Amino acid sequence: MLRTNIIKRMRPAHIFAARTKHGAAVVAVLFLWGCQTEGTQKTPKNGESQAASEPTEQVATPKPKSPVSANAEQPQEMTHPNLAVAAQLVASGSFLDAEIVLTAILRDQPSSAQAKFLLGVVFLKTQRAARALPLLQASLASGQAFSGRKHVEHFIGWANYQLGELDAAKRAFQSHVAEVPTADDSYYGLAVIALDEDRVADAQQALERALELVGSSPRRVRDRAKMLARLGDIEFRADRIEPAVDLFEQSLELYADHVEVWGKLARALDRLGRADAAEAARVKQAAAQARVDARGRGEAE
Repeated sequence: MLRTNIIKRMRPAHIFAARTKHGAAVVAVLFLWGCQTEGTQKTPKNGESQAASEPTEQVATPKPKSPVSANAEQPQEMTHPNLAVAAQLVASGSFLDAEIVLTAILRDQPSSAQAKFLLGVVFLKTQRAARALPLLQASLASGQAFSGRKHVEHFIGWANYQLGELDAAKRAFQSHVAEVPTADDSYYGLAVIALDEDRVADAQQALERALELVGSSPRRVRDRAKMLARLGDIEFRADRIEPAVDLFEQSLELYADHVEVWGKLARALDRLGRADAAEAARVKQAAAQARVDARGRGEAE
């Protein structure tokens, strides 16, 4: 009952403020979430490793034109008094509450493209890519205008990646960067795919472009950290162990709770014969895992 009453607890004034003041910010936060999908991907169907990235030359592929004629009148955005509330719940990571609200909205308005988009993001962020993908695709196919529409391809890309559909993921990321050239996380997605496909030079090019776009903003340190770690993967793969260690350490300085990177650092230090430093990295890896687990328990409670 507590969760189902969430909308009743918010006065109309709050809903109006959310819709008028925070709509753009919510969309921006939703897009940044694409950066947090790493670690949730399923093994690609081709059985290759999940380490890759994609060439920036391929990224410039123009987005296919919509089958809707340019002269045709685009369907109007469907509004609902609780859509702004749902968007803020998604942006804050309150996925269960968001799912409840969005499911109710779609009962009232089954054709709401924005509700389908947001619910697709919820399913994607809770590792239900098979349920996310058709909702995301339906939101685009509707032809409706809605906040965040230009970023739908980004989430379609990650949904396909989680399902092991690398070609479809690549097309979606390429489509997104063609429309949004500053979409760093879609460049990162292309990089991950390129590594999976052993296209190392393409991966490095896409990662460097993603890092350039992320910049040094304090809000993006975690994203920068994961990109540096992937560059470390490239160095390690090429048997350039010292540069790999340097990149892994730079990554961990920015985000110390990236458990997998501590393990990579330990393996690289082993290769250099630095057994004590490798063991220290494994101790820190265990501590990072404990912190991550504790946060997970706290969210569950």
